[in-house]
Amino acid sequence: MSSDDIFDSPTVEKMVNSLNRKWQIYPKDVIPMWLASPDFPILPEIKQALHKAVDDEDLYYNSDIKPRTAMAEKIKRVNNLQVAPDEVMIIQGVEPILWFAVKHACSEGDEVVLPNPMYNGFLHAVHDIKAKPAYWNLDFEDGYKFNEEKLKEIVNKKTKLICLCNPHNPAGRVMTKSELKAVADIAVDNQTRVFIDELWEDILFDGREHISLASLNPEIESLTATAWGVSKTFGVAGLYLGYMASTNKEMLGDFKKIAKLVQRGSNTLARAVVPIMLDETLDWWRRDLINHLTKIREICVKRMNDIPNVKFPKIEGTYMAFPRFDIGMTCEEIHDYLLKEAKVGLSQGTSFGPLGEHHMRICIATSEAIMNEAIDRMENALTKLA
Repeated sequence: MSSDDIFDSPTVEKMVNSLNRKWQIYPKDVIPMWLASPDFPILPEIKQALHKAVDDEDLYYNSDIKPRTAMAEKIKRVNNLQVAPDEVMIIQGVEPILWFAVKHACSEGDEVVLPNPMYNGFLHAVHDIKAKPAYWNLDFEDGYKFNEEKLKEIVNKKTKLICLCNPHNPAGRVMTKSELKAVADIAVDNQTRVFIDELWEDILFDGREHISLASLNPEIESLTATAWGVSKTFGVAGLYLGYMASTNKEMLGDFKKIAKLVQRGSNTLARAVVPIMLDETLDWWRRDLINHLTKIREICVKRMNDIPNVKFPKIEGTYMAFPRFDIGMTCEEIHDYLLKEAKVGLSQGTSFGPLGEHHMRICIATSEAIMNEAIDRMENALTKLA
């Protein structure tokens, strides 16, 4: 089977009976596009590695040095960071480590810089610690640029942490080197710690380059904790596998202390497939995935922007889009209308920050047939309002 056949194999009929949680929340007549989970089949190479781990009875307590070594090697090769295996921490996805970062850096009442809009896991972590979000507003009309002067106005003595997601979810931006350098300079000048989620590093369009913030210079490296994962590239969120690295011994030690008896890394099956997902074996999948997603992105940009009062930006990275619906409805009303009239389930933009009003988040990681069917449904429903 060619990669084109793989990426276009999902159909509505197949997916409604899948174990993908995205397809289990709504009734079966709804096309769900709310969750950042692809519809593509799991690679045979990944399944073979999982089967081998079971056959080898790799289900006992065991050492995680092998996967951490593979992670460190990947971080050196791809992220240009010289880390040792002991400076890598395996976690159950990225969300736990952002919670560790907020708890490590902040006390009640401290301020955390959050881009607005921003992946909602960051908002939950800040509220859980009873810190205060300091919103770094990203302007939709300005292409969601990370404005340096706005950040300078926000950072003050109460600022204990800057949180970033690059590539950015839900806006689909890829931060430029100059934007990252501005963050680094401000963080270093104020000795403010930084947590950055680079989970989407493989999903880049139009030849863009992913630059890890911590790789810019030793000063920002010492202030930064960086997290990565495999779920977005390979569709294996059920493995609950993420990893982070920091060369700041005090920060990493505190993360491990916070995690003790609460978050014990990932399971042996997940760790067994780390090498094949992080070395160069599956680079063909990364390449072909981007080719397919580029095709789907172009379909969305062309067709969605032809719908009255809808603005669908051309995303630079991730497979999450954040279009604006100027149809005289709130996010909740848009969600309910499209669910009822179009039978399409989307995420409400306000769950990603105040500037998410009138926006909906859409996952485009699906087949051409499903994407076109979803757009047909939305177009028919929204045209009634024009």
